[in-house]
Amino acid sequence: MQKSFWPLVFFAITSSTLVAPACFSTICPADQAEVQDPAGSSVAKSIIQPGDRIALIGGGWVERMHNHPWLEMMLTLEVPGVTFRNMGWSGDTVFGDARAVFGSRPDGYQRLMRDLEFAAPNLAILCYGENEAHGSQAERDEFLKGYHKLVEDLKRKGCRIVMVIPRQREDAGPQFPNPRYYNGNLSQLAEGIRKIATDHQATIVDLQKLAPDKRFTEEGVVWNDQGYQEGAREILAQLGYKKLSIDRMLPNTDSVSQLRTAIQSKNEWFFHRYRPQNETYLFLFRKHEQGNNAVEVEQMEKFVRDGESKIAQWLNSEKWAPAP
Repeated sequence: MQKSFWPLVFFAITSSTLVAPACFSTICPADQAEVQDPAGSSVAKSIIQPGDRIALIGGGWVERMHNHPWLEMMLTLEVPGVTFRNMGWSGDTVFGDARAVFGSRPDGYQRLMRDLEFAAPNLAILCYGENEAHGSQAERDEFLKGYHKLVEDLKRKGCRIVMVIPRQREDAGPQFPNPRYYNGNLSQLAEGIRKIATDHQATIVDLQKLAPDKRFTEEGVVWNDQGYQEGAREILAQLGYKKLSIDRMLPNTDSVSQLRTAIQSKNEWFFHRYRPQNETYLFLFRKHEQGNNAVEVEQMEKFVRDGESKIAQWLNSEKWAPAP
């Protein structure tokens, strides 16, 4: 089921409470693998805790997880009670440029901070750098300074941080731009991102480790559904999850489809709650026409919670159970 989410200037993500059974994970605490932090020391997989509210923050790659929610599906099955707020915004930067709507860069950043208040995550998964690799050296340096500040501000809000380094662009053939120059810039940015993670004791996930010969796109840029599935597996593997419940579920495609549909439906409600399409009329310079309807936006929170309750009920039923 593919939903079309409008890549304009109106999006959002919120919070809710999902209580999932403690038996979801196929890995017992004693069996948890260990992963490496940026400084090289061994850290437990417990970067993600049962009951966490996880904010997914970034540009178009994150936003398209609305349609390809493999990461959310897999973590929902592995970690009891986690909930998600997809705060991706096409064209976004660490400065919140895309979130500014008709305002300035500071307005966009302030909006992100306000949205984080009601989303209330205690873990943020960040993915920036994909757009910035197109920029000049000065622009890339500015990006790293801004990324440092964003991580700093998120930590002040009590968030644990996972920083995802984007995958390099594929060489899609002679009819498309050669990605060599771009990939060189991205590799340079990756080193800067690792340093930020070290400075802030954040966890790094490096998608450049994905096999470069695998084709996840048609034109070298936008991932297809298979790409998001493989990317989610890689993220979980680097976080220490080696045996995935979804692998045991996949023979039962109906169960996987039901979970995917339920998550997409919940995310769509949060999208409308967080980024109402007619925001200009509700909150901005035309609110004198329809501003009385703005109260309904917050009321959508109930539908988000209802969606998460349905996911929890499904997970508590026998329908989800993977094959032995």
